[in-house]
Amino acid sequence: MRRRRINILLRRGATLTEGIDRMKTYKTIMNGLTKVEEFVLCVITVVVTAITFINVLSRYVFHSNFAWSEELVINVFILMIMLGCALATRDGSMITLSLIFDNVGVGGKKILTVIDTVVNLIFYAILIYTGFNKVFDQISTGKETFSLGWPEWVFTILLPIGSIIYLLFCVSRRGWGWKNFLAEANAGQG
Repeated sequence: MRRRRINILLRRGATLTEGIDRMKTYKTIMNGLTKVEEFVLCVITVVVTAITFINVLSRYVFHSNFAWSEELVINVFILMIMLGCALATRDGSMITLSLIFDNVGVGGKKILTVIDTVVNLIFYAILIYTGFNKVFDQISTGKETFSLGWPEWVFTILLPIGSIIYLLFCVSRRGWGWKNFLAEANAGQG
């Protein structure tokens, strides 16, 4: 398998050293993206918790609430979910339904793993496509959020961005990757 990859690189006019350098650069970028993603998730969690706590305190103590807080928290949760899914995929800890998977043989597990991967890739590609269409529509209409008065696309763009990050981890060597995918499928682990 390794020899085949080397031959593919050499046929494209790339030297072996260039191919290795490209992979090292790619892995460095993906590791950096992981660190940024983990930091953003930590900051978002702290900020959302603080805003929600202050709003609850304000509602029950001062009998007044911040109208903007609910809007902000709900929209930021979308980003949290997308980034969390990407990290879970990278770490191989994404929740799966194994009722059927556990009751089929190794061949069936291989087939189900391929189907699962293809469906995930298609689903997130659709989210990217429809998400960017929605963003462009919101930019053209100039719609604003009710409470904050911000352009709606500021929150809507979080969905396709999160989907892109998910797909990057899904197809990278640190996430499923082709090598990990084949290992899982051949072992019947999915």
